[in-house]
Amino acid sequence: MWRAFVVSIAVLISGAVWGSSYSLSLPLVYEQNQLGDLPVEIHGMALERVSVDVLQNLLGPRVSPEWWQQFFGSESSTFVDVATLAERGIEATLNTESLFIDVRLSAQILSEQDINLSSSYPDFVPSESGSLSWLNSFSFAYNNYWQESVETWDTSLDWLSQGNIGGANGVNFLFANYLEVDNETTNFSRGEWIAFYDKPNLPMRTSVGDVISGESGHIYGMSLGGFSVESRYADLQPDRETSPESSQQLVLLESAEVEVYVNGERISGGRLEPGRYNLKNLILDNGANDITVVVNYVSGKQEVLRFTQFYNAKLLKKGLIDYSFSVGQPITYDNRQVEYQDEWVATGYIEYGVTDWLTTGVNGLYAQEAAIWGALTTFKSAVGNVTARYSFSSASSDEDGWITSLDYENSIFGSGESQSPNLRFAIEKSDDFQSKPWQESQEGNSYTQYLANYFWQINSELDLTLTGRVTQLPPDDDELRGSVLLNWRHGGFTVGVGTEYEESERYNEPDTRFLFTFEYNWYSDEHGNRIGLSYNSENERSRAYFSNEGLNYVGDYGVRIEAERDEFRDTQRAQLSYTANRFRAESEVSRDVVRKEDTEQYQASVRLATAIGMVDGDWGWGRATSGPFVVAEVHPTLGEATANLDVDSQGRPTAIATQSIDGLVSISQPYARYSMDYNVMGSPVGYDWGDGKLELMPAAATGYLLTIGSDASYTASGYLKRLSGEPIEYRQGRVLVDDEQIEFFTNKQGRFFIQGLSPGKYLVQLYGLSTQPIIITIPESDSSLINLGEIKVVLSNDK
Repeated sequence: MWRAFVVSIAVLISGAVWGSSYSLSLPLVYEQNQLGDLPVEIHGMALERVSVDVLQNLLGPRVSPEWWQQFFGSESSTFVDVATLAERGIEATLNTESLFIDVRLSAQILSEQDINLSSSYPDFVPSESGSLSWLNSFSFAYNNYWQESVETWDTSLDWLSQGNIGGANGVNFLFANYLEVDNETTNFSRGEWIAFYDKPNLPMRTSVGDVISGESGHIYGMSLGGFSVESRYADLQPDRETSPESSQQLVLLESAEVEVYVNGERISGGRLEPGRYNLKNLILDNGANDITVVVNYVSGKQEVLRFTQFYNAKLLKKGLIDYSFSVGQPITYDNRQVEYQDEWVATGYIEYGVTDWLTTGVNGLYAQEAAIWGALTTFKSAVGNVTARYSFSSASSDEDGWITSLDYENSIFGSGESQSPNLRFAIEKSDDFQSKPWQESQEGNSYTQYLANYFWQINSELDLTLTGRVTQLPPDDDELRGSVLLNWRHGGFTVGVGTEYEESERYNEPDTRFLFTFEYNWYSDEHGNRIGLSYNSENERSRAYFSNEGLNYVGDYGVRIEAERDEFRDTQRAQLSYTANRFRAESEVSRDVVRKEDTEQYQASVRLATAIGMVDGDWGWGRATSGPFVVAEVHPTLGEATANLDVDSQGRPTAIATQSIDGLVSISQPYARYSMDYNVMGSPVGYDWGDGKLELMPAAATGYLLTIGSDASYTASGYLKRLSGEPIEYRQGRVLVDDEQIEFFTNKQGRFFIQGLSPGKYLVQLYGLSTQPIIITIPESDSSLINLGEIKVVLSNDK
């Protein structure tokens, strides 16, 4: 904040000091990545010289040590002019609009670096973190049930414990534990425990414990008790543009409210307990290809996950390698308790970008007397993307099988502004293929299936969706299903009409159904209120709701009221939530009627979420979920002032730190640049509490300590005048503080302000003027604003 002010003033008055050079620090940017602040000297609006020592530290291993030694090893000066740098291979220029230093390196001076799999993805340079971090998130729930004359209750505590030892280059762990108590029993369950180590620049994650295997071809991910080594691009290099994963598993480490949308329509919702949920059957039953799952945790965190019925092939850039290898015992879940099967399974894949338009890969799975071997190829052309997959299974029962698939997608006319693929075809044929060959052979694994989907965005108000599925089962048991749906959208209204045709065992004769859908959604930007009405004729589902669920800021209230009815159930519920600084609470009442059985149940629930985090012995209390986090403390010199953390443009904080209890803030995305604004309420007049912005490059589970305020919190003001009384106007100067310097300017009256000082004596220097030593003294004071009055400056030419 202060640096931006100084630079702005420098630019504004540069005309008045055009003949003078002045020093300051500006951000250094290399290949669109900000590396840090670089001390420079500027003449007018031209960059003159830069600090060699700091430049070497910021560029790090990008430039060879031999080059630094050859040109600067024997030079005592810490600054060098930019023309000399350019001759030697480093071009540094000043961006006068954004006020940063852009640097370019000649190919001849680049050092030889280890080859990695990141395909020119910028290196991850972690911010300094705590060497020991520990975050514990707690979710408590109490439920009371009434059905006829029977009343029951249960309560649960979800405890997620996450830790990091050694910072960004250290080891991380995550433990999930659950305690459940009801009328009769008390159970403690161990959830998934895992420890992992990351090398994001390769990328590579090595994990031990309850791991998830990778997915490729016809081998789907599974939970294993063992170890894994994988690239994990989505986690370790989140800003890289890669194809979405084909996973159809929903993983919940704590209980959450889950809503499922198919092609934009909400088809189900409710609270799920921790565990893994397979969406494959859901997708196939609905015959749709785009599924969105919205997960809302008690802590206020929200996740939006997207799945598809069609295979999502990854088309890798040339030279890029994606891989995963896992070994372990398959996991089963007894309620929430993790249990291991007796068998050991090894599975893995490797995929390689041969060119930018061709990716190939192999995959396999091996268990005792059972195996799967597969291969795939993805080809991109002007007429669409084609993926071919083939897998062979050898089961422990000595039964061999195979499966082959061909998937096609393209963006053709009617794709709309997004230009995402709107035409998809898939063909799959299986002959006794076993996806889990170490288990007993399953029936129904011989079939041929054809899938098709086309979405046509006719205009801004009309769209048409065509879907079809044909399944051929031996000997002559064929199934056919197709649908046509035309949607009209205007304002908050959506009206759909269409028809669905089905031939299957469910019907003696082919069945044709009329489809009608209606949906109305209204949203208030000013107050955050939502109102929704919907109806679907296929399952006779109707729904009405009102919600204002808040934005997860301190002091937010949320309310949600909804009623839903279909051919099987009637459900009504109301929910109230409150977001405090240290916790978030929810209360809910619901009524559920099973129409066929004519049974009625009522439920009342109270839920509470909170978290405690530690960084190198400093503890913070607030609301946080697993991932990197910040513990923020208020410096004692701020007295009873409070710090608002992670504030938005309207000044609303997501957390607050006080003198007695440190604040706790979650960082949303590891291995991506993070920025948090903060401010101080009730600080002493003139107190300098810093830039008001924290910028980090966090790792997977690292903790960071932010100290707001310091002993160097005084602001000094005064007037610089010659012996004659004439003010020293429009002059830049600096105050030497240990090994650093603080820049300042004088106005027309010679007045100046200097921030960030602590009690003591300081030497003041003025650029472009030869003076006798100028000493200022900052006394200890209850006020942070120190008035130094007039300071006489003796110039070398003064008599």
